Amino acid sequence: MVLKGRKPVVYLPLPKDITDNAEVFEMRGTGEVFMDYESYLKRHVHPILAYTCTPNKLMLTIRRYEWLTEKKFVDAVNGKSGLTFWEALDSEAKSSDAIENIFPAVLKDPILRKVQFSTIGRIDELVNAVYDEFKKDFFPGESVHVFFPDGEHFWGQIREKAKCVIGPLPMNCTVTYMASDRFPMIRGPDGTIQRAAFSRYFVRMPETENEALVDDKHLRRDKKIFTKQNLRSFLRNSLQRESWQGAPWLVKEHLAIQYRLPMEIPAHLIQDAKLLASKQFMLQMKPPKGRRSNKSEEIARQQQEIARMQQMQQQHPGGPHHPVQQGYHQQQPIQSRMEIRPPPPPPVIRYPIEDLELPPKHDGMTRPQLSFFTEEQKDYVMAGRIISFEDVSLDSMGLMLEVWNTLNVQCEVYVLDSFTFDDFVDAMKYKESDPLCELLEEVHCAVLSVLVDKNGKSQVVPPMRDIVTEVDANSSDAHDDSELSTPQPDAPAHSTRSRLSHVDLAYDNPRTPTTDKLHRAAEMLAGRGWKGRTAARDYKDGGWQIIVIGLLHQLSAIPMWKARCENILVELAPYDAPPTPETAKERYAALDVNLRISALQIITMLSISTTPIKAFLDTCMDDMTEVRKRKIEHQREKKICFEELQIKDRDRKILWPQNMPDSPKLQSAEPVSTNGDGDDTIETNGAGSSDPDEEAPSAGRSLRRASDRKRKRDEDAVRREKEKAEKAEASKEKNKQSREFKKLLKDIDVLKAQLEEHEGKIQECDADLREANVHRTKVLGKDRFCNRYYWFERNGQPFGGLPSSSTADYGYANARLWVQGPDELEADGFINLAPEDQKQYRARFGMTTTERRKKEEGATCLLNAQEWAFYDDEVRLDNLIGWLDDKGEREKKLRKELVEWREKIVKYMNVYKVFREQEAAQKVEAEEEAATRVSTRHKSLEGQTAGKERCLKWTNGLAHQEQGHLHSQPEKKTVPKSRAKQAKGVATLVSRSTGKPVTRQGGSYNFK
Repeated sequence: MVLKGRKPVVYLPLPKDITDNAEVFEMRGTGEVFMDYESYLKRHVHPILAYTCTPNKLMLTIRRYEWLTEKKFVDAVNGKSGLTFWEALDSEAKSSDAIENIFPAVLKDPILRKVQFSTIGRIDELVNAVYDEFKKDFFPGESVHVFFPDGEHFWGQIREKAKCVIGPLPMNCTVTYMASDRFPMIRGPDGTIQRAAFSRYFVRMPETENEALVDDKHLRRDKKIFTKQNLRSFLRNSLQRESWQGAPWLVKEHLAIQYRLPMEIPAHLIQDAKLLASKQFMLQMKPPKGRRSNKSEEIARQQQEIARMQQMQQQHPGGPHHPVQQGYHQQQPIQSRMEIRPPPPPPVIRYPIEDLELPPKHDGMTRPQLSFFTEEQKDYVMAGRIISFEDVSLDSMGLMLEVWNTLNVQCEVYVLDSFTFDDFVDAMKYKESDPLCELLEEVHCAVLSVLVDKNGKSQVVPPMRDIVTEVDANSSDAHDDSELSTPQPDAPAHSTRSRLSHVDLAYDNPRTPTTDKLHRAAEMLAGRGWKGRTAARDYKDGGWQIIVIGLLHQLSAIPMWKARCENILVELAPYDAPPTPETAKERYAALDVNLRISALQIITMLSISTTPIKAFLDTCMDDMTEVRKRKIEHQREKKICFEELQIKDRDRKILWPQNMPDSPKLQSAEPVSTNGDGDDTIETNGAGSSDPDEEAPSAGRSLRRASDRKRKRDEDAVRREKEKAEKAEASKEKNKQSREFKKLLKDIDVLKAQLEEHEGKIQECDADLREANVHRTKVLGKDRFCNRYYWFERNGQPFGGLPSSSTADYGYANARLWVQGPDELEADGFINLAPEDQKQYRARFGMTTTERRKKEEGATCLLNAQEWAFYDDEVRLDNLIGWLDDKGEREKKLRKELVEWREKIVKYMNVYKVFREQEAAQKVEAEEEAATRVSTRHKSLEGQTAGKERCLKWTNGLAHQEQGHLHSQPEKKTVPKSRAKQAKGVATLVSRSTGKPVTRQGGSYNFK
């Protein structure tokens, strides 16, 4: 039926008293018949037009035609909307025919019988319910796929559905499902399912002309026929429903008659019955208003409603029986009518759940003890965090790890060779001026070079670009040269709103300490901004220290960095020291390691928001896309190769019995018999007996036996010839099969080699993807107390550093599993609960979350996200994996990651352990050699190398390779040399190694 506004277009019935000769008007498409033309025109005219139209018939006809051509009609069969009336009518006819042809005729009867009088509200829910029920249920005459356990499958047709006959059940077992055509589910005494419910069918297979008895697990319908879309269309075409809420679905009349479905609606599903039932329920639940209410009238009204309900049930005997209920005051107390039922069993816990919702284990097992980078950090934690630091503080470890990871992951942008974390820490603590630490110098200069290019243009991208804008020289000088008095400074010519607000505030508040100068950072620049110095790459002789001071001085205007920058500038540019590069260089050499780390972290994080870094990230993203495509191609080729290998291996198994090697033949060592035929031969030669009386008879018998033996010898000869021919033929066939078998084995070996090659290429792609994933550091996971676990070599860099690095022979980069304390927000939500929540937690588990953390983590507990520790031992790593509980959500993910990466983590932990042992041994040898003073030249060189600071061994080979010089050194300017004119026809000597003409100095070298 065609819909308009979600309601079907209602057609008028045929008029009465129509004669055969009467003139009538028929509406096209609807089939409605009208006796006069005025009624025909008014039909299907919009209700508003019924009052606004003029009597002009032409105008009415146009308006009526326009309404029918509005694209507001809906095809009720397939749900297609936006159609005119006639388009919807044609679409509905085509859809109905298509559905009738596509949908299986065998399923129509049971499905329509199932949905008749159904009260499921939405058509989607009805489709899902019918689909789930009939998905595994099949009917006689239906075509299905039959799948056998050996992998074969055939087309078949359901002949009959096996009937269920229940026999004796095992002891203490119960049947929980009962149906005549379905074998029931059997549950054990403990409630477990011992056998699921199933059905069996007799299936006739035309291909094999056989019949099989199979269950529903081995049968499938064609996926293109019994789908939810086809089922939805079939139900839309077959069902109808009234517009009131709760109306049942009704099969159309012609289909109900065709399939002999019940057409009388049950009484409890009629609209009036539902209204009466809801009204009766409300009357029963409504208490009396008070003592003054007339109880007799209320009871009489209730009885009248009950009588009407009973009368309706008598008119519709098919509905269920509703017993007569008493009034509110005549009912028994609710307490006496309630049955005492046992409490329901507790709900089944489905793991994983919140980690701290798991009960604590009382097995005495705690998290393995953490290691700290310095002994001072360990003493700080063990002593309750009351001592001060002289070395690297615990809060600085996170900053140092952040800088080290950034510079190593994006070393191509900074043009830095990779370096180990230990070398980086040693470089940050290095305070000598002779010799200089190349790692310390190159790290600072490389980061500054990224901020500003050689043309003086800032590389920082918005929104960080506004932060790096250079402060106006005049305004800063005027402010810095102020003496003890506090005059009102003039507003700069190019002042921003924020700077003007600072001036106003200083004037309004005379107590503002504008005269207290803490440092001389602005005077250090000496009229030359840090951007200009950076563009000129003026890094030598205290140049990069001056640039760092100028940049930090500019960043100190930002509230986020003000306190950190001021603390650093007070040490680098003190007020009582001259503002010269020598002062900056000396003060930086004496600067505390924690302030060094803070300064380098600030400028490194600023360099991340630059154009080169952004371009590098985009390039890595493109590279990852290309690697993924290459990996998919290798996987596809591997799949094809594997399928071919399976076919070849199946053929090999078939040919193997015919090509098995012959078993070794045993040599017979039986003695030669002297009886039987041997006696006959002797008798034939006339020496069988010495008695003359018996010579004649013996001769006759021997002649007869000789003829028999001759015949036998001839037959044996023929048989041997025949066997020889058969063996020759078999050998020929066997040789042919053997050649095919050998070729097959060779093909299998080739396919296995190709398979290994593809697997190797896929592993290479995985490694490339891991190293190209430089966008963020991935965390392995979090434990129950929200501690984060990092293995920095996991992504963005090679496991052992760049192979071309000067420290590549170390074999490791960091080699530690780092642990970060919980974030403040996570700690407040999971650990530091409110007092009321802590009381509830103690009532459940016998301790608070804080007490549980102290008990399960032990003495090495990290309080916040600024504290870091690590594991560098295989045993402790395994103990950590065993301590994690995979029933918790966070620890299940963390344990999975640790198990997946354990082999790699342990490998580089052992490499680091061996390296430390070798380094310690070399230092001991160097000390002993220095004490004895007896050594060869080679040993003395080794001793000098061993006694040298490890961070001094690092060199920036990548900068030499790409730039030709270090970052900290000025660029070498090449001056073109004038060359003498060479006479024509004179040959020029060219070097074989460089391809350049040999000079006078190079002429003495032997180029190879």
